[in-house]
Amino acid sequence: MAELYPNSSSPAKHTHWGIVLAWAAPVAFLLWLWFDGLKTWFVADDFAWLSLLRNVHSFPDLLHALFAPAAQGTIRPWSERGFFLLFESLFGIDSLPYRICVFLTIAADLALIVWITRRITGSLLAGSAAAILWTANGALATVAAWNSAYNEVLCPFFLLTATALFIRYAETGRRSYWWWQALVFTLGFGALEVNVVYPALAAAWVLFVAAPEKRRKLLLSLVPLFSISVIYYLIHRALAPLPKDGPYAVFLDSRILHTLAVYWQGALRPWNDATRLSRDLFWIFAFALVAFFIRQMAKRRHSAGFFGAWFLITLAPMLPLPLHIADYYLTIPLLGLAMLAGSALAEAFRRPWVWRIATIALLAAYLGEMIHADRIAARWWLDRSQAARGLVLGAAAAQKAHPGKTIVLDGITSDIYGVGIGDSVFSSVGLDEVYLTPESANRIHPGTNPAKLEHITLEAGVLRHALSHDQAVIYIEAGDHLRNVTGVWEASASRLPDAPPRRVEAANPLDAYLLGPEWFPSEPGFRWMPRRATVHLAGPKSVKEGLVLEGYCPDSQLASGPLGLSVAIDGVPLAPSKIGGPAGDFRKVFSLPPSLIGKPWMEVAISVDKVFRDQAGRELGLVFGTIAIQ
Repeated sequence: MAELYPNSSSPAKHTHWGIVLAWAAPVAFLLWLWFDGLKTWFVADDFAWLSLLRNVHSFPDLLHALFAPAAQGTIRPWSERGFFLLFESLFGIDSLPYRICVFLTIAADLALIVWITRRITGSLLAGSAAAILWTANGALATVAAWNSAYNEVLCPFFLLTATALFIRYAETGRRSYWWWQALVFTLGFGALEVNVVYPALAAAWVLFVAAPEKRRKLLLSLVPLFSISVIYYLIHRALAPLPKDGPYAVFLDSRILHTLAVYWQGALRPWNDATRLSRDLFWIFAFALVAFFIRQMAKRRHSAGFFGAWFLITLAPMLPLPLHIADYYLTIPLLGLAMLAGSALAEAFRRPWVWRIATIALLAAYLGEMIHADRIAARWWLDRSQAARGLVLGAAAAQKAHPGKTIVLDGITSDIYGVGIGDSVFSSVGLDEVYLTPESANRIHPGTNPAKLEHITLEAGVLRHALSHDQAVIYIEAGDHLRNVTGVWEASASRLPDAPPRRVEAANPLDAYLLGPEWFPSEPGFRWMPRRATVHLAGPKSVKEGLVLEGYCPDSQLASGPLGLSVAIDGVPLAPSKIGGPAGDFRKVFSLPPSLIGKPWMEVAISVDKVFRDQAGRELGLVFGTIAIQ
């Protein structure tokens, strides 16, 4: 061992119970600190992943669900698609099994942290302390509570496991360890793209930890792994070119230094704590850690260099993203700082009592500050998820109690909208779409997906028609459940304006009275039209407004060339249009003649110049979502 680790302390001897305690303490601390994370339900992006299973009907469907590039070209079959597909198929929307899996993965990460840190430093105390310090950091709040962040704990499992196997290869010379390392590394790409940096981590271990006479051979053994990373990067870039705008826009300029400074502060203090005490403690922690690092390097104890390299190497892919700085991006880089701090703690306990007391004081201050913030964050995630749970289970109960009727929600705030409604919480778990009362558009200020709010908010005239025809029931959000207030609304329905709607959602059953009889039955989120179909809308209020048609054009319609689209209002034709290019979503805007301004009702006739037949023999034209005056 001394031959391989020339700059490490000799491993101390420990009792059996001491070893058990050192390995068990981090897991016990995890459960104590983040227990609320076991009780959290689904929220936000979780509902997008929960919708995958409904599209899997065959083995090709499964392959598509697992490996088709998603947002930003990501392909994460293990940590996102496969995780949700497997657990939803087994447990439905019971969140506890998902949470147990997340916590078991974190526990495995903790065991690997203890093993690697002890192997490098020779100290079991350093390993156990590193695992506890990593667990305590506020950056784990998101991954300890949000299923969609599972990739941030599964990726370190692959990185740490590959590192442990490489260490064993270096220690024993057995090629089997190298091959297992290569396999684990390759599988890690299915967890998170940051896995691409693993060869650099392994090289850093060789340069800073391994004996000089072994470095050449070990570095050469990493060449194939670097090749795999390069190939993966090129394929990923081909699937998802670097974005030039939006939150994931890449900027290779001086902003990298600012982003690094933000993450450095977030690594040593609670993420959203701007108090003076927090700032002062940050400078104390930063000075102590940097001083220890410099002292270790000056004494040629270069293992500290590996810990620092881990932080910088795994953080590097996030530094060019100044518009998307997130606490959970620190989850993997923090492993390096935690191992460095753990080794500092072990070193202090080898020195006189004054060093021990000072170190214990620093540790107490750090844990006290972090644990307080962690508790608040965990409760925030729990409350947020329980609100989503109340919405989903309440809507499910309401639909069961009122079959055939549409559920309309009242009293929804921006916060409640953000926990899942904006992410299609209801349709993603197999429920009918739920709509919102007319004033919701003025009350809710969505942080994400504002278009969704526009699609599901009813106009006053539509709600009045629905209540008078017994088509809808209205529930109000009441904390962790929904309460039926239909009677209250029915009593005052006559006060709702009987104004014609300016917007029709083709799939909304409450808007169906505005559609002509030729439309086909509604399907989840859309409705087919035949060759010609009609819809009734209010006229425009000014010449600046136009007619907007939004929908989807299938491949079958464009196989023989562009599709001709004609629109007439009250028998007066508008300028013709065509849908061409690749099949997909379309949005067409038509100018309207001034003679239509102020008309209470107008009939819009939409027609296409060709149709195709489906397996049921229906002649289909276009898929429609929205028809509106804007």
